[in-house]
This record gives sequence, C-alpha cells and structure tokens, in this order.
Amino acid sequence: MRIGILTIGSLYWDQSDIRSNWRKDRLESTGERRVRVPIRYGRRSNKRGNTFTMVFAMSCSATGRLGTGLVLPARADCTHPQHLIEEAAYLWAAESNSSPTGRIASTWGRVCLLCNPAATPRPDVLQAWRQKVRAAGASYRAIPPANGEDELLEVTTGCARFGWPIDDNTGQPLVDFDLLLMTATEPTLNNGQYPTARQIADAWRADNQRNVSYFCNNRSCGIATFEDDQILAALGTTS
Repeated sequence: MRIGILTIGSLYWDQSDIRSNWRKDRLESTGERRVRVPIRYGRRSNKRGNTFTMVFAMSCSATGRLGTGLVLPARADCTHPQHLIEEAAYLWAAESNSSPTGRIASTWGRVCLLCNPAATPRPDVLQAWRQKVRAAGASYRAIPPANGEDELLEVTTGCARFGWPIDDNTGQPLVDFDLLLMTATEPTLNNGQYPTARQIADAWRADNQRNVSYFCNNRSCGIATFEDDQILAALGTTS
C-alpha cells in the first residue's frame, strides 16, 4: 500500500533540523501532489507570538471553502502493519519538532488517517492503526468543532471524517495513494467560533508582524485557504 503525508503549514516548509531531516529521510523528493482540502487559520500558537496557524475544519468542506494542501509520498511502501505505525510516529515527531518517541497524539493535536475509497486497505493494517489509537489513551480525543460544525475526527478508528482529497491538477480524486496520514491540531475557538480574517490579521499586527512569515511562506508554497484574500485585505496588501 502506498502512503502519502497530507501537509499544511510549517510542516512543509520549516527548516528546523528535525523537520528538514524528516522530509529528507522519510519522504520522496518527487511525486508531490497539490490537493483540495478543508483548511483554515484557527489555532493560536504561543510559539508564534500568539498568532494563528492552520487547522483542518469540517466547515471548510463545502464547495468554495476548500483550501489547498500538499501530499508528499512516504519513501517506503506499507508492506506490514508496523510500517504505518512507524510512519505516523515520525510524522508526530516532525509536527512536535522533537525526537520520535512512538507517540501519535497529545493534548493539542493527533495524527489521523484518511483511506482512499477506491482502494482496499489491508484489514491487518487498519486493525493495527485502531490498536495504536486505543493505546494512545486519553490524549487521543475528539477535535473540538465550532458551533454547527461536524466533528473532524472519528476517535474509535483514528480516521478523519472529510472526503478523499481532489487533485488540484486533474480535478479528480487523488490517485497513487491508498492511505494518507495527517496531523490535526485543535482550533482556538471563541464562543464556538473561528477567528475572522480581521482577527487573524490583527494578531499578526499585534505581534509587530514578526510571524506573518507563516502566512507568507504558506502562500509561496501554494498552501492556501478560502479566506486568504480577506486576510490580505485586512493586512492592507494584495500579495
């Protein structure tokens, strides 16, 4: 089975030693796919001056609200259940910007799985994944949804609930991958609401725009959300 890593935000472009080595050692340097996925800015990050970073959000699954992420091929095929578990642990280490510990979740986020509906994943692989999710215990919990929003994560299976991504180049469901791994972080909601484009821009402004590079780097790498133009307008720029 072919595994891809669905990446958004700094996981794709950050040049820390841990993330750079993860991309070099665990991922193929070719075969990247640009895909349509439900993402937005929605998590306050203390490490980025209390500004907002990207999250997956079910409310962005509707037509006209999908954003653009990137799928990177894992270097090794999944020929044994442990291969998937290992890939997930390395992904979580990269997301955490720390050395691998075998973990796949914490209080602020979880690794989750998407299965290609056109493929037939091996039952032993899916069973091993469910066992890993159960072993994570209380740290593997639901991602809080916004008001009126469906839940993103099915905690009993460790699978994301949104649909298989659409390839941005072909307009068709992504091919060449049987499974996708991704990290879903918890949003910072205010009375059950995501931040507005103005609030997102104001957070960067309050930080003296030291971390607006997060937004700029995403855009330069082709990672975008439905609200990018509104954010640009709120920042007083067009690019």
